[in-house]
Amino acid sequence: MSLIHVQGHSHKQLEDQRYFDSGCSWHMTENISYLTNFKEFDEEYVAFGGGAKGGKITYKGIIRIGKLDFEDVCFVKELKFNLFSVLQMCDKKNSALFTDTECFVLSFDFKLADESHVLLKVPRKNNMYSVDIKNIVPKKDLTCLVAKAKNDESMLWHRRLGHINFKNINKLVKDNLVRGLPSKCFDSDQTCIACLKGSNTKSPSSLKFRTLLLNNYSCCIWTYLVLLL
Repeated sequence: MSLIHVQGHSHKQLEDQRYFDSGCSWHMTENISYLTNFKEFDEEYVAFGGGAKGGKITYKGIIRIGKLDFEDVCFVKELKFNLFSVLQMCDKKNSALFTDTECFVLSFDFKLADESHVLLKVPRKNNMYSVDIKNIVPKKDLTCLVAKAKNDESMLWHRRLGHINFKNINKLVKDNLVRGLPSKCFDSDQTCIACLKGSNTKSPSSLKFRTLLLNNYSCCIWTYLVLLL
């Protein structure tokens, strides 16, 4: 088994910054002098995060670092750093191991010495490593994985959603039924005065009723007085 230890500022041929990126689709560089056996390529564009303008791939080649050849490295002039795609390395049957201080790139014949060290396996689907929490965590334990909303935030969403109870708010969160509603556990020990007044019952003194209109988009509320004749 061969082991390649890749660490920042460890290779003399690359003096600028380079990063291993788990969210990057391709290996990319902004310096064409690092590429060998490169060929012209004029068909693809890449998008940058944070709303930044993307760049155009004009060449593809190879970057050699230690014992590892990074193939199909894209030259993107607009890029500011060299990015090595973890996804593309895995496509070449290599493995990547991340620790709190370093990253290791392992050869294709690497095998775990003891499977008992594996705490979790996550399958790869559509170029993403995704895990369905519902399938690995008992339903009763899912609440501990959700952050709890503060009292003020809970009361805010209680009012925004028309003074519904927190049980129903948490159901909306669980089923992802409201766009913009934070994925948190809502609860509050505060008392809603409006709900207390609304729950009080008394004999009607007149044929006057109030109609409450709530705009779900702006969260504005209008109250109209209706007189029954």
